[in-house]
Parts: sequence; C-alpha cells; structure tokens
Amino acid sequence: MSNSDIHNMMQQRFELPDWNEWKEVAERSLKGKTIDSLKTTTAEGITLNPLYTAPVEPNKNIRPSQRKWISAQPTAGSAGSEWITSMSESLEKGNEAIYIDGRISIEWNDASLHALASLMKNHPIAFMHIESQDRLLEVFEMISSEEREKVTGLLLTAEFDLPSGYENIRSLGIDLEPIHMNGADSVTELAIALSEATNLATKAAPFDHFKKNVFFRFPADTHFFMEIAKFRAFRTLWQLFCSAYDENESSPVPLIGVTSLRSFSKIDPYVNLLRAGNSAFSAVLGGADWLTVYPYNELTGSTVQSLRYARNVQLIIREETHADKVIDPGGGSYFIEQLTKELVHNAWELFLEIEESGGKDVYLQSGKLQQLAYERKANAATGVTSLIGTSVYADPENHNLAENAFRNETSRPAYPFEELRKKAAEQLIDIRLLVFGSLKSYKPRADFATGFLATAGLTAQHSPAFPDAASAIEWLRSEKPDYAIVCATPDMTEQVTAELIANKPQSLLLDVAGRVSEELTSEWLASGLDGFVYSGQDRIGKLSQILNRCKGGAEA
Repeated sequence: MSNSDIHNMMQQRFELPDWNEWKEVAERSLKGKTIDSLKTTTAEGITLNPLYTAPVEPNKNIRPSQRKWISAQPTAGSAGSEWITSMSESLEKGNEAIYIDGRISIEWNDASLHALASLMKNHPIAFMHIESQDRLLEVFEMISSEEREKVTGLLLTAEFDLPSGYENIRSLGIDLEPIHMNGADSVTELAIALSEATNLATKAAPFDHFKKNVFFRFPADTHFFMEIAKFRAFRTLWQLFCSAYDENESSPVPLIGVTSLRSFSKIDPYVNLLRAGNSAFSAVLGGADWLTVYPYNELTGSTVQSLRYARNVQLIIREETHADKVIDPGGGSYFIEQLTKELVHNAWELFLEIEESGGKDVYLQSGKLQQLAYERKANAATGVTSLIGTSVYADPENHNLAENAFRNETSRPAYPFEELRKKAAEQLIDIRLLVFGSLKSYKPRADFATGFLATAGLTAQHSPAFPDAASAIEWLRSEKPDYAIVCATPDMTEQVTAELIANKPQSLLLDVAGRVSEELTSEWLASGLDGFVYSGQDRIGKLSQILNRCKGGAEA
C-alpha cells in the first residue's frame, strides 16, 4: 500500500445516519411493530425512548468537595466491647467510617464508650436513627472540648443537642429511606426531600446555619440509570432550593447513599448480593458522598460473612472501576443527562404542589404512597416486573424465612411471595402435572406450571405422557393427588379437558395451563374446572386460592 493510498483513506469521511434512517432499519427488525413499542414508562411517569441522539446541557452539580466517597459499613456486636472489636477490624479492612444504626440494640458501658470515643477522633462517624435516650449519645461528653473538632461526620437523631465544640458534625439529617420503603418513586423522594428541607430550614433559621448542618440520605434502588440520575438531579435541585433563600453561591450538601431493601427478598438471599452491588454502583456513579451497602441477608439477620461481603462490594467497585477518579462518571451520556433533566423538572413541580397543598405531612396522608406501593406489588404479582429467584426462577425448596423484627418491611414486592411460602410450608399438597402427547408438545406449558408453583414453594410431579383423557382419568383414580394441572398443546387441551372434568375424582382440584376462548372458559368452569394458570395472571391471588382450597378453606 502506497503513501497516497493511506492519504486517501485518511481523507474519507462517513456521513452520520439521521433519526429517520435509524427508525427505518429498526422498524424492519420489529416485524410490523412501531418504534413506539420500544418505549417504556417508568414508575415516575417518565417515558424511556429507545434511542437518544440529541445532546442535553450537562449537569454541572457534581460531588463537590472530593471525588472519593466514604465507605460507611455496619458491623456486628450486641455488647459494646464486642462491637468495638468488630468495628476496629472492619476499619482495618477497608471500612472508612464508624456506622451505627440506633434501631439495632447495642449495650454500652463506660469502657466501650471510651473506646468508641477514641475511634471517633480518627474516623468519621455515621450515627443513624439514634434515639434521644440511647446511651450511645453519652460518648459526646467523653471527648474533651479541645479534641472535639477532630470528630467529623453525620448524626441523625431527634430531640438531642450536640454539646458545644462539634463544629464538624452535621446533625440535621433528612432520611428518605422510610418513604422509599413505603413505595415512593424517585420523583417523590426528591420532592419530599425538598419539602422536609423547607420545614427544617424554617425551624433552624438563619438559613446559613441550616445549610451547614443538613445532610440527605437517599436509598439507591436497582433501576440503575434512574438511580444515577436521581443523585445527580438532587445536586441541581439543591441549588434551586438554596437560590430561593437568596443563596446563589454554590452550597454543597452531603448526599448519603444506602442500598435499597425494597428489592430484597428472603427467598433468594444470594441474589440480594447482586442487587446491592447494582444499587451501590449506581449511587457511586450518581455522586454519593457516603455509601452504606446492606448485607444480602439483612432481612433475616446479618452474619460475619455477609457483613464482609457488603464491605467488599464497595472495595471492589473502587478498585476495579476507579469511579472515584472520575469527576462525573454519568456526565455526557445523553440518556442519563435527559433523565436527570426530567427528574429535576418533575420533582420541582411535585415539590411546589406538595407545599401548596399543605406540606409533606398532608401529602403523606393522602394515600398516594400506598398506591405506589400497591402498584409495585401488583406488577410483581402479575409478572410486569420480575423478582429473580422469587417471582421467576424460584427455588421451591427454600422455606428458611427467618424473622428479623427490625427489618420486616412489609411493603416490599417480595413480601407476599414470602407469606405464600410460609403458608405452603404448613401443609403438604400432592400436585401433579397431567401431560399429554410428546415431550416437545407439552414441555412449554409444563415448565411454565412448574415455575408458577415454585414461586409459592410448591413442587409438582409429572404424570406419564397420556394419549387421551381416559388413560389420564384411570391414572388419577389410582394416584389420588390433591391437585392437578393439565399441560398440553392448545388443541390437545380442548380435546381432553371436558372429559377430564366430567370423570375426575370428586376431591381433585383441576386447573388448565394456558388460556382458551371465553366460551370454553365459561363452559369448563360451569362444569367443575377450578381455573387456569397463565402468564400475566395475579400469581399471589391464584396461589393463595390453590393453598386455601387444598386446605379446605375459603377462597382468597
């Protein structure tokens, strides 16, 4: 190849395809569907498009004072001395802050509090949900006034005034975790955060005192890009909020990230580890200043192993991604920038609406959060959203659902599935899949029925492959199962079901896998068929019905 050839190649330019060209190619691959079919609507009411090509003005409000976030991880120990030993080891192995959740009881004595005081001089604190009568608060009196400026960090408590000298502790905390767990979406969390800030700013006048003491704690859910945008959006919203108080200069505020427990499930605790990693990474990319990762078995009680795994999630993110060395990892992405912009706009509008209607308390009493929580549960029950290991790909053998009173969290979408498992564990049900024809023909519906039952911790045995209804009836009379599901092709299902209904053992509960015409549905149900199992069905309602009927109780 000559130099002139290389020169000519270097001069080549490729025209960028426009939207219409992309749309034409995409619609050909969709086989008759339109581009609009690729759009999805989030819980926040934001429409996600299949392609983002137009640049949006980047968000300039990034993590302000430092690029590195602070790892604030919990540790184990019910006695103060035990807890001190565990926390000291955690700090040696990568944890960076003294994290205490006051909702978990720790018995302190003078010796353990003095040991804690010594740790506090060298490591930032993150004391969350501390009750005013908690003996832990005595530790602030145990540090001499000359050394109190060494203590930095965050204190979330009520009806407690810090002793003088703790100028580097922020003690006005706004925690969004409670409303998040009760159903709030990202827009609602951001709006409520601003509404609560309004209340605190009014009480803590002047505003300068408020802004120097406030911090915000946001859960990061598993909706990866939405959570990145949420943390980024709050920086802009905070500047808008401050400008309303004539604070036009940059006023950075600490954002505390915590992995969400809303997506956690007791049924599949190891998948929770993946969920926590996903949530933690989104908080990091969004610009969280502090981060807490919950152990994968937080709902049933953490262990030394799970606490170590949770701590290592942050260490791996930091060492493998180098996200702390990038000013704004999400910046420049058209998609993330657009999401950030829409969250800012929608959250500010909702904030103004909340204030005009009477404030946060009035909004929380309106029932809107409960409706959001109900919709999340309904979407999980019908398969609109998937809970891996719980509503899909479930292990039917896992009935170890230990209780942790501190972490009941009944608003989680997985909670109804956990309750089904408890109910299923109380009774043994002999379930059979009545299969007809060849393996190839009945396997899709048999596999679906198996997965459907597994979400409640129920298992079923396959019958022999029957050629007709008569042979199946004879087998049923011999085996006498409690419950059976017909699994066959649509044509075969129509051939055998009427005869099965007419001649099945009287005590047998019989369902059909799949759906049929309205006419056949009415006819079969009137003849004695118990029902159907199919994709898109309310699994919680149907499985509750199965359990109640097999137990001899009323329908759910």
